[in-house]
Amino acid sequence: MSDDSTSSRMLRLSATYRGLLSAPGGGRLASASLVSKLPINMFSVSAVLLLSPRYSYAAAGLAVSTMLVANAVSSPVRGRLVDRYRVHAVLAVCLVGYLAGTAGLMASAAGRLPLGLVVASVAMIGLCFPPVSILLRGYWVAVAGEQMRVPANSLESALMDVTLIAGPVAATWLSTSASPFVPFIATSVLMALAVTLLPLPRGASGAVRTDAGDWLKPLRSRPLLHVLAAMFLFCAALSTIEVVLPVYAQQHHVVGYSGWFLGGLSVGSIVGALVLGAVPSPPRLMLPALLGVFVVGACLLGFAMTVGPVLVLVVCPVTGLAIGSSFGHLYTAVGTVGPSGCENETQGWATSCSTAGFAAGAAAGASVADVAGAPAFLLLTPAAAVAAALFALGGLRVRAVLTTPTVPQPVADESELRS
Repeated sequence: MSDDSTSSRMLRLSATYRGLLSAPGGGRLASASLVSKLPINMFSVSAVLLLSPRYSYAAAGLAVSTMLVANAVSSPVRGRLVDRYRVHAVLAVCLVGYLAGTAGLMASAAGRLPLGLVVASVAMIGLCFPPVSILLRGYWVAVAGEQMRVPANSLESALMDVTLIAGPVAATWLSTSASPFVPFIATSVLMALAVTLLPLPRGASGAVRTDAGDWLKPLRSRPLLHVLAAMFLFCAALSTIEVVLPVYAQQHHVVGYSGWFLGGLSVGSIVGALVLGAVPSPPRLMLPALLGVFVVGACLLGFAMTVGPVLVLVVCPVTGLAIGSSFGHLYTAVGTVGPSGCENETQGWATSCSTAGFAAGAAAGASVADVAGAPAFLLLTPAAAVAAALFALGGLRVRAVLTTPTVPQPVADESELRS
């Protein structure tokens, strides 16, 4: 019976994702998603390997942080643009800016030009990053239907984890086997390919909208603010772990384990995202429950750190099981509680909050691990994840209250009023 039940679940899982990918344009969306995620996950390693020998490690770090901050700041703006203007035109303009920034970075590094030109170039890359990922989450729903929103977001999370593993490996190999400039040529080609592959679903024609709209409209939604806060806190909690694991490896003289630790997290995240992403119509408590599972996994990882690196390596995939599925449900919540008419702008705000959360968690995790040792991340991660669960639960409750239809009260007739 148990084997039959497992086989049945696997068949449903396979059928869900086959249905998603076989939807009109589904294959191209998956291809565009995978290709568009590689450039940003290749950038950090590529920038360090290109800039550190020509300038310094500090300059390389400044370039990476500048790109990420520019990307975070501009994400809502780029989302707003694709909500209000023709999508292909916005993508084309952003792609030109992205390619110009990449060319400027390579030219500046090749000529060892002043660092200010390098920083200006990477800022342009971040500001003009084509909003393919912002568009994808809405496009999946457009081609596959609202009932596939959770599987689509789970697939997006799984693909992000795949590129988190493949991107740095590809960037390192290209830089060391060919030239430090080659990864930037490759990412330029990949980004152009992603823009070309992205289909325009029916009903998303990108017609020009004449209404100026409200720049802060998404942020006036109380449910959305709760979910964005949960996104920020969860990303901070996760980033703390991702920074602490290499620190732990260094403190225990097993630096070679660093990549395996992070790879184990990603593998667990991929498995969890794909398995739980096929759950039909998840209940409202699913997201807080997943964040609770993440807290348990983090505490288990903290215990493993007190035992030894081998146990940490074993536990990392277990800790990662709730990561991808949590992201999938967070983005699902963003897509369902945000105000209508600015869906892509809302996704842009989600991107900004996640990037800011990762930055905050990385800074806090590195500081705590440096002062008190790697296991001290338990002072930060569980608290941040529990707070994220509370915000998520509060946002979904507010949304449920706001969308519950009111029952009209019977009106008494005149004789009853007089009596």
